[in-house]
Amino acid sequence: AMELKVKRSVMTETTDGERRVEGGGGGGRRGRGRSRSALVSLTPLLVLLLLLLGAFAFTFTLVSASKAKGGDLDGFDASDDAEEQNFEDFSSSDLGDDGFQAPLGSEDAEAQEVVASAGKASKPATPSAPSAPYVPWKERNLSYWIKAFDDFATVVVREHKLEMLLLLLASLYALNYVLGSRTNEGIVLKWANTFGLPAESTKSGPPTLYGKNFALVGVDTKTSSSEIIFRDSQSTFKCYASGRRNLKWMMTTLELRKRQDLLCELSNLVMPQSDKLIIEVSMNEGSMQPMVFAVVKKKLSKAFISDHKDVRQFAKRFQPEQKDWPKKKLVVLQESRELFSDLITDATMKNVFDNYGKYEKYFSSMYYTSEGKVPGAKALLRFEFSLPKNPKKMRELEALLELVFHQIDVVGAHKLSPEAFKKAQERRSKIQEEEFKETLQARQEAAQRKREAKFEKEKQSMTAAQAAKAEEKRKNKLLKKQRPKMKMMK
Repeated sequence: AMELKVKRSVMTETTDGERRVEGGGGGGRRGRGRSRSALVSLTPLLVLLLLLLGAFAFTFTLVSASKAKGGDLDGFDASDDAEEQNFEDFSSSDLGDDGFQAPLGSEDAEAQEVVASAGKASKPATPSAPSAPYVPWKERNLSYWIKAFDDFATVVVREHKLEMLLLLLASLYALNYVLGSRTNEGIVLKWANTFGLPAESTKSGPPTLYGKNFALVGVDTKTSSSEIIFRDSQSTFKCYASGRRNLKWMMTTLELRKRQDLLCELSNLVMPQSDKLIIEVSMNEGSMQPMVFAVVKKKLSKAFISDHKDVRQFAKRFQPEQKDWPKKKLVVLQESRELFSDLITDATMKNVFDNYGKYEKYFSSMYYTSEGKVPGAKALLRFEFSLPKNPKKMRELEALLELVFHQIDVVGAHKLSPEAFKKAQERRSKIQEEEFKETLQARQEAAQRKREAKFEKEKQSMTAAQAAKAEEKRKNKLLKKQRPKMKMMK
């Protein structure tokens, strides 16, 4: 059973049974932990229920307000009905025996004109339905409430279509946010439980891959041994590890789909995306020779080359001679000819690339550079994989993660031949000179603008004569610099 805890932007996981995290306490503590985990798992459902109840109450309030403002639901005005009835009573009671109306006085004539004008203004209408009688609470059975809800729904659909549409969209977005976030957390916990648990958390079971290779999984300020995953956003999670030969640190980043975003989920139906696992390794100083080397999927190679300046400057395409190498699916980029044979060992070929069809859907690239631009990581190894669509198949990545640790040791032990090392240094010196020349003109122009700004500022505190004299002096100085220099011959 897995438990999820999110505290101060740190997501931790614990396990019961064979893999039990230390510091769990006695049975009472574990019981309280299980009750807390059950409460945490029910929290999204409670939030969604509160949202729906709030939407229902808001809509009911709108309908009640519209009824209070509009009066009769059928759209009739009580004053119009009263005037119509008065007009009928007047016309029937004031007729004589001969069928004609008796002569009227001035007051009666004025009253008749008012009634006639009211009769012309009023429109013929059908009699309104009688209002429903009051039903006591004790007699309100199921059929009464069904009819009341049906009437309520009819009024809502007829008069509040826009509000209902907005509430429906808000409810869908909230539901997708809760479910998407929980799905991403489940994927991360599955990865952490399979590969990332530190050694102190798996004493009663076999150690994980990270537990075997690192002295510290997570930062040294963690309060619990299970605090190994840090939430960077709702779809990005990081795991820091250190304490191994040949490297300073290793950062594992899980870049998942933005399942909590409804718009991203809709766009994913048109342009499907996969969850990514990115591993960055900062090598120790002196543990990596000058090199630029990469193995990339063929369909990703153009974008990869355009995104990496050092690859464009130092590396060239290389066609391996190995018979089992997947030439049609992978592209090799390397700085010197001996790198491929030295770094892609027989164990690497046997475990991964001989069976590349098995790992093709997961492998994206592996990239080694001594010219890294990451702060504090000039010597950098970077591996990019795709996570399985089904988290239950997370164990299928084990061979690729073992490849990472194997390559760390291979790169740390690798030594270039003296000739290759000399060529690598000369190549870097040449590129540095070219970059210096490219930026020289820009730096000169920036210095000239700075001098101009300084001179203009000084002129503001001068008189007209002093400014003219300074301007003449400045022009003579510029002409002297532009004049060719003469050398005296002996």
